[in-house]
Amino acid sequence: MSQYITADNLNEVIEANKKIKNEIDRFKSNFFINYNKSGIVGPDKLCFEVLKKNYDLIQIPIEDQYWGGAIFIRDNLKIPAINSAQPRVYQYFVAWHEIFHLLYDTSLIDGQYNIQVEEMELNERRADYFAAEMLLGDVYKYYYSLEDDRFINKIARCIDVFKAPYKAVLIQLYEDASQVFNDIGLKKLIIENFDKKPENLIKLFEELELDTDLVKASNIISFGGLEKTIKSLSEKETDVNYHDDNLKFLNKLKDLIKGEVRNEDNRNR
Repeated sequence: MSQYITADNLNEVIEANKKIKNEIDRFKSNFFINYNKSGIVGPDKLCFEVLKKNYDLIQIPIEDQYWGGAIFIRDNLKIPAINSAQPRVYQYFVAWHEIFHLLYDTSLIDGQYNIQVEEMELNERRADYFAAEMLLGDVYKYYYSLEDDRFINKIARCIDVFKAPYKAVLIQLYEDASQVFNDIGLKKLIIENFDKKPENLIKLFEELELDTDLVKASNIISFGGLEKTIKSLSEKETDVNYHDDNLKFLNKLKDLIKGEVRNEDNRNR
């Protein structure tokens, strides 16, 4: 069973991050050298650009609060899908999580790899840490630059600026407070609030006059031109049979994602 990140195991997460930090920093540097040659500014825009351009990203709303997305793998195809019914801030995190697996995870095999939302899993620490590193800047410095004296308001403003989920912001703050600044007071605040994410972030963003689109669903429906790409390849390479198989696989995939076909495994995830 997956072990989720809570206030009780937050220190364990920080220790895990310490062990993989150099590795993730290398992946981050590699990414900017090899996959952002257009110089796109803004991690929220960049992650979707990479997934659309290189992997024919699928975006479709699924009414499942725990399903953030998936990577569907079959032969030479790797198809990322993101649940656009989730708030945009979670979609960005899931997108970077998927990019890590697509580019740097050599263990992916044929089948379906599901990605959870909100409750970041300890056994997915590398992908989550990569996602956080791509989204977050100097959260600690920004947090203390805010004049608002309410902790939750400061965190909401951090979410707004860095386009990162609640727990990702708190984990980064806790890491800095623990390992860099020895900020006992902030560590205590984070522990007290870690498992108390506001139930209505939209209302909080409205009260703080922040852009509520970030904490709302986009509900985009897009199959990323994947069907067109497969058909085009099939017409060009008439002697290759797997294109037809891939097209059949895509149609089954559409049914699966739309909820028209659900096998027992997906129902249990």
